[in-house]
Amino acid sequence: MKAAKSFLTHRPVAVSMVFLAAVVFGLLSYQGLPVTLMPELSYPTLTVRTEYPGAAPEEVENDISRRIEEQLGVVGGLRRMSSISRAGVSDVVLEFAWDTPMSDAVQETLEKLDLVLLPESAERPLILRFDPGLDPVLELSLSGEDERFEGEEGLRRLRRLAELQVKRALEPIDGVAAVRVRGGLEEEIHVLLDAQALQRSRLPVQQVIDRLGQENINVAGGTLKEGRTEYMVRTVNEYVNLDQIRATVVATVEGREVRVGDLAEVRRSHRDREIMTRTDGGESVQLDVYKEADANMVALADRVRERVGELDLEAERARARGETVERPRNLLQRLTGGAGGGSGRRGPSLGGATLSADLYRSEGAVLTVVSDRSEFIEGSIAEVRNTAILGGLLAVIVLYLFLRNLVTTLFVAVSIPISLLITFAPLSAASVSLNIMSLGGLALGIGMLVDSSIVVLESIFRCREEGDDLVASAIRGAKEVRSAVIASILTSIAVFLPMVFVEGIAGQAFGDLGLAVVISLLASMAVALAFIPMLASRRGWTLPERGSTAARLRRYAAWEAFRRDAAALFGWARSRNPLIGWPGLVPALAFVSVRLIVGSVLELVAKAILLLLAGLAFLVARLIGPVLVKAFTWLSRGPLIVVRRLLEWLSGVYPVLLDRSLRFPVAVVAVVAVTLWSSWWLLGRLDSELLPEVRQGEFTIEVSLPVGTPLAETERTLAAVESAILEEERHIERLLVTYGYDVTNTQRSDEGEHTARFKVLLEPVQAAAEDEVVERLRRRFESTPDASSRVSRPVLFSFKTPIEVEVHGEDLDRLQEYGDRVRDLMAAMPELADVETTLKRGAPEVQIVYDRAILNRYDLQTSVVAQMVRNQIEGFEATLYNLRDRRIPIVVRLAEEDRRSTDQLNGLVVNPGGERPIPLHAVADVAVGEGPSEVRRIDGKRVAVVEANLGDASLGRAVERIEEVLASGIEWPADMSFLVGGQSQEWQRSSASLWLALGLSVFLVYVIMAAQFESLLHPLVIMFSIPLAFFGTLVTLYLLDVNLSIVVFLGMIMLAGIVVNNAIVLVDYINRLRARGLPRRRAIVGAGLVRLRPILMTTATTTLGLLPMALGLGQGAEIRTPMALAVIGGLVASTVLTLIVVPTIYEIFERLREALSFSRERSSRPATASADATGPAGAVAAQGSGP
Repeated sequence: MKAAKSFLTHRPVAVSMVFLAAVVFGLLSYQGLPVTLMPELSYPTLTVRTEYPGAAPEEVENDISRRIEEQLGVVGGLRRMSSISRAGVSDVVLEFAWDTPMSDAVQETLEKLDLVLLPESAERPLILRFDPGLDPVLELSLSGEDERFEGEEGLRRLRRLAELQVKRALEPIDGVAAVRVRGGLEEEIHVLLDAQALQRSRLPVQQVIDRLGQENINVAGGTLKEGRTEYMVRTVNEYVNLDQIRATVVATVEGREVRVGDLAEVRRSHRDREIMTRTDGGESVQLDVYKEADANMVALADRVRERVGELDLEAERARARGETVERPRNLLQRLTGGAGGGSGRRGPSLGGATLSADLYRSEGAVLTVVSDRSEFIEGSIAEVRNTAILGGLLAVIVLYLFLRNLVTTLFVAVSIPISLLITFAPLSAASVSLNIMSLGGLALGIGMLVDSSIVVLESIFRCREEGDDLVASAIRGAKEVRSAVIASILTSIAVFLPMVFVEGIAGQAFGDLGLAVVISLLASMAVALAFIPMLASRRGWTLPERGSTAARLRRYAAWEAFRRDAAALFGWARSRNPLIGWPGLVPALAFVSVRLIVGSVLELVAKAILLLLAGLAFLVARLIGPVLVKAFTWLSRGPLIVVRRLLEWLSGVYPVLLDRSLRFPVAVVAVVAVTLWSSWWLLGRLDSELLPEVRQGEFTIEVSLPVGTPLAETERTLAAVESAILEEERHIERLLVTYGYDVTNTQRSDEGEHTARFKVLLEPVQAAAEDEVVERLRRRFESTPDASSRVSRPVLFSFKTPIEVEVHGEDLDRLQEYGDRVRDLMAAMPELADVETTLKRGAPEVQIVYDRAILNRYDLQTSVVAQMVRNQIEGFEATLYNLRDRRIPIVVRLAEEDRRSTDQLNGLVVNPGGERPIPLHAVADVAVGEGPSEVRRIDGKRVAVVEANLGDASLGRAVERIEEVLASGIEWPADMSFLVGGQSQEWQRSSASLWLALGLSVFLVYVIMAAQFESLLHPLVIMFSIPLAFFGTLVTLYLLDVNLSIVVFLGMIMLAGIVVNNAIVLVDYINRLRARGLPRRRAIVGAGLVRLRPILMTTATTTLGLLPMALGLGQGAEIRTPMALAVIGGLVASTVLTLIVVPTIYEIFERLREALSFSRERSSRPATASADATGPAGAVAAQGSGP
């Protein structure tokens, strides 16, 4: 170690270069780290989506979902499997364990899906590498500005542009899982059959469908060789216009050709409308960009913008080729009438750039980014970065107030940036992103980074005061506290090791934070034990004295080079043959002389320029410098006096208080007992939650009208509310409205034409203002007749609601009954809000029940008749119509006037071509009823999920109340049960493992201290600081009304390693003083007095370093603030109590140890004396009693 210390103090350049290299690599790594809001907190997820057109939810469950579940249940790494069977679509969601390789999971899932036998009419299952329940990363709006985008044709045009241009451009981008297009009108060619004409011709609908498919063909016919040429043979017989469709011959009836035009009207139309999207009051087409499960959200948003810019350049080139186009304006400019680029919060709008030459030809098309979640992430990360910088500055100010020396302060302060920059290289190697947790860990450790440097520098200065020179004091000062510093760092690091036992979201979220803290603390230890001693040993450097003109001349680099070269050349000449050496010296000297002259001139010019700049800087400094110095002196005088007086007062009061505590230890033990009991009492009164709710500047109001309300009626009913919201100017930046639903992409079971979603984007406002907007809009919807509303906010992970009660059973009717009873009981609880069940009444439906006996009598099959009814009512896609760059479905069905009522349905002919027409009502019962909206399954069992948001209670208290009410309020049958899931289930898993990790952390801290002190007793003394810290944390949480959550637990676990540091240094110095011969009482008081200032300094720097984070300012503060408050409260309380309690407990334990030693000595002395006294007599007696 002596050699190492000698190297550190005598090789300052080498030490500086090592740290400089580490800093440079850290800086480069920092620039390349990805940026995310939080670590990946959603379980790795795959969604298997299968479309089954026209099927009811129960059919989808039996024919699709069950079969897929049976095959996928054995996929490796599967944690949970659930399915949702809705009308026409099945979603099977697979949740995997955290460490599951998703590429392997996808491959195995594909292999299992190949074994599933599905109905012929079902589409091929698709694997989506994202959870469709999560919010999109980017939301784009495509709208028109002129009359060409009005009406049905304009909406069809917008939809085409969105699908053919925007969607195709964005989906290939790395990290984009899907681009979902919503709104507008989807083109179709409709062949609308006349029921009477079909009946007269006695032709079935299926024959029309078959003929259209047979005539519209484009197939390969092989190859034909003629001479030396080989031709490809193709049959090109596709429809090129609607007249060809009309002229298609369906059949020949009584010698007359019956064509499609004789039976139907053929026209260009659109798919039946089920969704309508509006942006700021104008109808639009919206595009949602979803990320893959492992994609970087911020990087993905940047790539999307970059791709848009590339397409914009393509459009510019198209205009340069002579195409006359008009560059569309930014949508926000059009709305506000301004010339600027719009709100800074939403980022640069894409409305100023359409996406390709084709899009530019549609002159009035405007594409705008209306929502970008990556901006909130960037803002949150920037806030964490700013709080860390501000915390570091506050820590440095505190150091200056304590040390009262600017150079010394800078010595310690330099450890902060060096340690932080060194940290980023290992973080990059570990694939850790910049997120709230990793940067929060660095911000939490800002104050801790200087603790080791403070202890080392204070020890070095104390050695200087004892008479050591610069180098000796640096070596001895660092050596004396080396073991204490290492032990302190190890205890701070050890608390993170048990996190391998933490399950669920807590373990995943804690990893980045723990790694950041561990690496930064190790870096700070290296700085404290290597860099600080090197700096301290250099502090005594003196400037060179003024010399003569010749001496100044010798300082020129050119002269030094000349002198060096000349000496080398003369040495070379003397060492060579006289015939070679001296003649060769002449040209060499000429060359060196020229280099001297040129180099001197260049050097003089350069120095003249530098001298001029230095002179200007000197002039400015002379003018402003004294003012700044006086201002700094005047501003710092007051705080310096206050801190000095406070330290002087504490130095006088603390020894007296400590001496009295040592004399009356029972009082101190009583205080400890009271704090422990208070901690237990407070713990039972704190509320709990999984993660604090993070406000991202937007919210969604989901509105529902009575089931069965048509889309047009939904839009008409809620249009007044939409207009009223648009007229609101306070705090609302943008409004996105979706009426109805997309049947292939809907994520909620209760969505339909009777529902609407109002997404409100806010200006940057405080939480109170956001709550005011929410309540104001909620009241508007409550005043709308027959409308119910529910408010939701963007989520950070996959659970949509805090409370999800799963009602398990197999019978759907009983599931709905008990689900409704659970919903009613929960709705009456003030702790909950927005209670609803997923198993609701479905849309009104016409149910057809066929009589098999009658069908057999007429030689009809049930499947054939059902398909016939479906073809006539819903229609059937007969073939595809090629139109340049797209293929449009040709749909055959009855004309609208022939399918308006149940009477017309009853009259459908089920035996076209028969001698006597048979209507549907003759072979089936047709009745109006309703089916379930969905069938949901979790791990192979049917469930009804009752969801709720929190009202006037925390998550933990709400769960306790729900379990109590449902257990006592409902008599559950043997085949039915309930389970409280959602965030509450995750909290229970995480909290149990967090308590285990906390206990293991305390144990490891004890193990490390026992190894350092080589004692089992002294670590127990130090351990008393941990419960004192937890008392301070719980008091802080209780007074500030902060709930227990994962982030609070993280702060408490981290606190267990921090608070023992002061006690370690204190006990270590007590032992050192006792080893020097001081009595125990004097050693305790003396050590406390010597270590008082370093302990207060480290506590103040850590506390003030966390203060900006604890204030809860900026985006994402909801996550950072509880963690900072937990550490600050515990550290302050522990410091105050540790200065008294730890020395007193030390005294008590030493008294007990001495008492036990004395007792053993007393018990051993009489036995020894008795043996000595009776030995001879016993020997004589034995002798006398012998034979």
